[in-house]
Amino acid sequence: MKKVLFVTLEPISLRMAGPAIRAVELGRQLSDEFQVTIFSPCQSDFQLTGAGKDDLTLVCGLSKAKLYALAKSCDIIYVQANVLKAYPKLARLDKFLVVDLYDPILLSVLAQYADDPLSSSASYRLMHHVLEKHMIAADFCICASERQRDYWIGRFCALGRLSPEIYRFDPSFRKVLDVVPFGLPADPPARTGPGMKGQIPGIGPNDKVMLWGGGIWEWFDPLTVIEAVAKLSATHPDLRLFFMGWRSPNPQVPLMPIALKSKALAEKLGVLGKSVLFHESWVPYEQRVNYLLDADIAVSAHFDLPETRFAFRTRMLDYLWTGLPIVTTGGDQLAETIEARGAGIALPYQDAEAWVRAVSRVLDDPSLEQQLRQSSKLLSQDFVWRKAAEPLRAFCHNPHRLPRFTRLQKPSLVERARAVYSRGGPDLILKRSKNLIEDILRR
Repeated sequence: MKKVLFVTLEPISLRMAGPAIRAVELGRQLSDEFQVTIFSPCQSDFQLTGAGKDDLTLVCGLSKAKLYALAKSCDIIYVQANVLKAYPKLARLDKFLVVDLYDPILLSVLAQYADDPLSSSASYRLMHHVLEKHMIAADFCICASERQRDYWIGRFCALGRLSPEIYRFDPSFRKVLDVVPFGLPADPPARTGPGMKGQIPGIGPNDKVMLWGGGIWEWFDPLTVIEAVAKLSATHPDLRLFFMGWRSPNPQVPLMPIALKSKALAEKLGVLGKSVLFHESWVPYEQRVNYLLDADIAVSAHFDLPETRFAFRTRMLDYLWTGLPIVTTGGDQLAETIEARGAGIALPYQDAEAWVRAVSRVLDDPSLEQQLRQSSKLLSQDFVWRKAAEPLRAFCHNPHRLPRFTRLQKPSLVERARAVYSRGGPDLILKRSKNLIEDILRR
């Protein structure tokens, strides 16, 4: 049985963000056929369970030397696309290396530090080199959607990694980069305890709750949703907008300015603590189902940014799992799929009036709400973890090495002449000789 090591830098704990969740859930999926170890440098309070029982282990807080020793005993190493910065030796252990590119992090950096020129320049250049290192070292990469794959194929091509040798090895490039979406549990959601209603101060048992299920990051647009809810409060006084996580569960991730702006706007509009409420910490991963099952409408909003086009909004899948009607900004692939499949309504960017109309429609039309719920549950079946993990599982069964990477150099005149000759012999050489002579004279 092959041994697979998953490495994330995120805390694996009761309160987890997307990267940690992804490592845990993909590890669980593989544990029925492989010996899986999941590693985080942070201490953990999480109880790990999975299909493989004894073949799934969580190891946290090891020193760098101990992690490397653990990695040497494994056959395949999965890393997220910032791990080699902290643990560069993982790429030099002669193990099969899988790199997860599900987060288009460079586009997030542009949004996160837009108002800080020094940080944006330094962070962008640093992450550009970090990503390049991962993309060169990888034997296999995964991302979260076909649209993301288009983006990463472009980066691989610009890097020179999609060479003629790679094309001969696999003209589809699926052995370089394939799609492993974020996923959902195969089992239907089941309540395990209390949720929001009657438990969170300000949310009554009969209130209508719009749930913002993830964090408040700089590329998101909670401001438009807050503005819409403030307007809706006059006609729907029982409506509540609840942000399920104000601070990141990772203590190294600072509170972003947009989170502070959100509270400030709610206070300015007189709805903070009334129609708009923020959960100060982060809802534990295993308890999120109770909050989702209490919600009446699920929401997500973002700005018109390159990050939006290539993002995969992981928390939106939880909305589908629990059959929630979804109101969201359009522009990303998942939002477009949700609207096309009748599971929600996609709106223009930064249009508070459109939000007012859309939310009113869902609240005031029970037949529309029921239709959206049914379509949402149906769409969720496309994203179960078992199905999502198949390309990664296939690689682990039959891992491969990609052809060696060499940085592209402009071909010499001799190389060009030989290439011309191989295509058309002496006649083509004579036809192209003028171009070759001009290139010699320009040197």
